Amino acid sequence: MRDYDNIPVLDWEEEHAVMKAKAQIMHQEPLVLQMPDNFDASVDGKDCGCKLQQDTGILYDCNGGKTLHLLARRNHLSELNIVVEACIISSSQVDIDSDLKRIVVHD
Repeated sequence: MRDYDNIPVLDWEEEHAVMKAKAQIMHQEPLVLQMPDNFDASVDGKDCGCKLQQDTGILYDCNGGKTLHLLARRNHLSELNIVVEACIISSSQVDIDSDLKRIVVHD
């Protein structure tokens, strides 16, 4: 399982968070997006090509574009689609930690 301790964390509610996230992803740098407390991070892992870490429940190595598109739609966050585009262009994958409301974007 990936160690997230050395990956920069960006609070989604921070000013300019979307553009900062896009820049980080386009440079193919890993990033942890800390989403709001009311964010619904549940996805069907099979539909998104995810693997499941049994002991933590974290979905990992998910298709970044598809997963974030579903989350953007579910949470009515159209701004997240900017991150979706960056993930598609950079072929990024994501890990979803539903309990901590974190999305980890990586190569």
